[in-house]
Amino acid sequence: MAQSIPPALQDDLRRFENLRQQHETLTTYKQTIQTELVELRATLEELRKQPDNVVTYKSVGQVMFRVDKPKIVEELDDREKTLQMKFESTNSQIEKLAKKLSDLEAKIKIEIAKHEPKL
Repeated sequence: MAQSIPPALQDDLRRFENLRQQHETLTTYKQTIQTELVELRATLEELRKQPDNVVTYKSVGQVMFRVDKPKIVEELDDREKTLQMKFESTNSQIEKLAKKLSDLEAKIKIEIAKHEPKL
């Protein structure tokens, strides 16, 4: 005979799946930010090696504009700070979600054990 899953356990399972999907989405987002940070830092490193009067261009869509090196370095520094804050915030959210997932998983296991048929 098949037993039905109690509504509270069904709700917990749905919540677990939603949290798991959020965790996966945030982890992907974090990886994207991390990749962009690595590329940005490499660009800044190369730019800083160049003299301030070097001819520098910035690509905007399909058009390239000539810009002063100090101005583009300042823009990239600001972008790096913004990305670093996003990275840290996303990492914090991931850690909180991981804790919620772990707690909910433990709760679900206990509830399942309560409803398993006794041998």
